[in-house]
Amino acid sequence: MVQTFGYISVQPDWPIDVRNALRGVEGAHTFWVSAYMPTHKSIHGKIRASAAPAPDASASLVSLDVDADGDISAEYLGPRQLRLSSSTLDIPPALYTSARKTTACPQIARGTGVRGFDISPYGGLLVACGDDGVMDVYETEAGAHRVQLQGHLGDVTCCQFFPSGQVVLSGASDMRLKIWSASDGTNPTTLVGHTATITDLAIVGVGKNVLSSAKDGTVRLWNCGNSLLLHTFALSDAAINRIHLVDKGTREESELPPNEFETDGKFVAVACEDGRVVVLDLRLKKTIAVFGSVGGLPMRAVAYDIERGLLVAGQSDGSVLIWSDANPEAPPIHSFKRGQSSVSVIRLVRRSSASSLICVGTEDGQLYLVSLDITVGAEIIEDLVAFDVDPISQIRAIPTDAPNATRQSIWAAGQDSRVCMF
Repeated sequence: MVQTFGYISVQPDWPIDVRNALRGVEGAHTFWVSAYMPTHKSIHGKIRASAAPAPDASASLVSLDVDADGDISAEYLGPRQLRLSSSTLDIPPALYTSARKTTACPQIARGTGVRGFDISPYGGLLVACGDDGVMDVYETEAGAHRVQLQGHLGDVTCCQFFPSGQVVLSGASDMRLKIWSASDGTNPTTLVGHTATITDLAIVGVGKNVLSSAKDGTVRLWNCGNSLLLHTFALSDAAINRIHLVDKGTREESELPPNEFETDGKFVAVACEDGRVVVLDLRLKKTIAVFGSVGGLPMRAVAYDIERGLLVAGQSDGSVLIWSDANPEAPPIHSFKRGQSSVSVIRLVRRSSASSLICVGTEDGQLYLVSLDITVGAEIIEDLVAFDVDPISQIRAIPTDAPNATRQSIWAAGQDSRVCMF
């Protein structure tokens, strides 16, 4: 039984109207809002923001008046946050949060947008990639452009910082992986072996070895120091869409093969276009579990919650499936769905005092956080608002510097050449 959610969509730049209302700017400060539930008529309307004196007259409060063709309730919680609900469509109250920070990537063309990005481990740098070989490094604080990484001969599809934060790994439609200096843009190493567009990357440990996946149906393990291909996992005749590398913490006593480093206890969850999620033992070079089956709906995203033993996968019809890794042959222990658009990315987001949240991005610009209790079900607790029907291309979760924060910072990108932090 799939748990189905309705949802509310709100104009991404709504904080501008609220801010103008508080400043007394002339004009009607309105923004659109819509509510959706499968098999029900959708609700559409506008929210008008106005300023009202606070009881002590020392500040202004924000009043939100909804004009819609059905029930939508709106409450202003602060400069970047609303609480929205709809009793008509049985959509419970949830937080709707706008971006805390936005980094523009003007070198990447609008429309095609940011295909992939990463944030350096210490949060100071951003690398973003796009079509026609474009890839650039920016400073996250000021948004200043630092260096262009130029050398791929096709669209750059994915990129990731090494743990040092000064070196970048990238993959592209030219079937090559490249390693770059984030300081001066030099490219000392190129890894060649894939026979189709590279789709995802992972860095093993400190980065002597790296992983890549591609539309050629393989996942490959490389040595960066001598550019050697160490192993090819030939998994499918169809594309590999995403991979997620996790560390189980166990270690083998036997020595590793030459040129191989830190593969002990490492597992790779692989989302396949053929309808399966495959889990690989990186040290033993073998498949240890298969979820789903060939011929099923394509698996477009994957995350492996190793601490709870849960495998989370996103499908092309918008469904999110959760399996127990102890019983891969059994049906999913839970599944949920919100809308018909394909899931594009799934990321686990750590919390300070509870199990990880599931962050889901979709092809129609939805970006939301789910709390999962396997005995009760899933609950959508927060929508992250920045993308107006733009496909979410990548999500990253990193430690936050926000005061009183209860979860990691979430960064996401779409087709409008921006990377937003929530």
